[in-house]
Amino acid sequence: MQNPNIIKISIKPLCAILPPILAAAILGWAQWAFARDYKVGSGLTTGYERYDRQYDKDENGEQANSEDGKTTTVSTENLDDKYSRFRIAPLVTVTALSARDELSLRYSPSFKYDNETYDHDVDHDLNAGFKYSVTRNWMLKLTERYLLTDANITENTAATDDSVALSDNKERRQYWTNTLGLVSDYSYWEDSVFSLGYTFNNLRNIDVKEDSNYEDYDRHVGTMSVAHRFNSTWKLTASGNYVRGLYDVGEQEDLSADGEKTSDKDLSEYRAATTLESRLIEHNPLSLAYNYARIEYDAADRAAVDLHDMTAGWLWEISNDFSFSMGAGPSFQKTEGESGNWGYNANANVKYALERSALGLSLSRGYDVQNFTGTNENGLREFWQSRFDVSHQILEDLALKMFASYRYEDQEEITNQSLAVTDLEATTEENQIITETDTINRQRFGAGSSLGYKFARWYAMNLSYNYLLQDSEKVNDSYDEHRLVLTLSVEKELFNW
Repeated sequence: MQNPNIIKISIKPLCAILPPILAAAILGWAQWAFARDYKVGSGLTTGYERYDRQYDKDENGEQANSEDGKTTTVSTENLDDKYSRFRIAPLVTVTALSARDELSLRYSPSFKYDNETYDHDVDHDLNAGFKYSVTRNWMLKLTERYLLTDANITENTAATDDSVALSDNKERRQYWTNTLGLVSDYSYWEDSVFSLGYTFNNLRNIDVKEDSNYEDYDRHVGTMSVAHRFNSTWKLTASGNYVRGLYDVGEQEDLSADGEKTSDKDLSEYRAATTLESRLIEHNPLSLAYNYARIEYDAADRAAVDLHDMTAGWLWEISNDFSFSMGAGPSFQKTEGESGNWGYNANANVKYALERSALGLSLSRGYDVQNFTGTNENGLREFWQSRFDVSHQILEDLALKMFASYRYEDQEEITNQSLAVTDLEATTEENQIITETDTINRQRFGAGSSLGYKFARWYAMNLSYNYLLQDSEKVNDSYDEHRLVLTLSVEKELFNW
């Protein structure tokens, strides 16, 4: 007979507390839900795409056999790729805005049909973001990007961030990438911000050949940066990040001493940068920048790489519509086990705007260390590149854009690495890494144009053509590529409350 009393005594206070809590929760949700502006939009894009990539069989049709040194013919017909397909992509957008936060969602599935092979498939493109003002000066940002596609990288902007670009030198394949990012920005002074961030990105290739060089990975990035404005003349920015890359190489994985799976592709990146800006001379800002990168591999027989860049820059603000900038400085790169090499980095940019047109020219030269390209083409590169852009507003709703680009690069490829004991009697000393490398030259020329027309407020039509020519010393790496795209799209706001 005691149990009913005990239950009765336990439930009474709970019943007395639940209604206020439930009411407060409902009231809080109502305030959150109704004290904001909502916008819902939709759209639809239809289009036709024609793509053709042909590999150079004359230069890349033969390859030396590593076993007997004889020359054997390598067919490139299976590398050639083309399609002619129609695409239809509906679009849904949602935005919720209040005084302290903003939520945005943009999702577009894409249905495609190849009228030559009769194949059909679906791509997915999702963008989501959330901003929250903790205080007047403290902002939190959460972003999410998911992309599933088979498009070559030149066909979209699938790079996960400014420091990562997937390679498009190999045959087209289907893949998906997902990027989740969290950033905290705190403004503590005028034009002065302190930031902390974390980004998680992964790449997975789908239905690729067993002998392909595509690589899946997970990428973790921790960042910290500060931009401090001393006064109207001086400003200092500094940043540092740590990158941890974990590769999924399937059967190539080994077990470490503690039983965890490891890969000789796994690596860590340490990057730092700082820039001092000065406006001592009116309309002639000056800057001095230093960038450092170190790449360390988990595998004992893979050498670490260090890269240092120092750049002095000058910007000439000739007018509101005309500016010229240039910079140059020394570079030093060193691969463990080899002597360091000195070089230089340089850049120049011209921007000129007319009443209905705009011109842009950029030139750059330097070194970079590229990882997470999606293929095994990773490591140190020395490059020269240029790009010219022009846009012209033919009519109020009709615009023309054209570009031409050129890139010349020497990519360092490791042909062999081994461990060697410098002193056989000195067992306490670390083994020295002996690295053998080869340099592969690659040149790329690209050109393209697009014509865009907007009409009836919500409609747009666009016609574009891109051409790419690549000449490489690497086997099966030279090709020319054509891509033609015609799209008709509509996007409008449906509801707003």
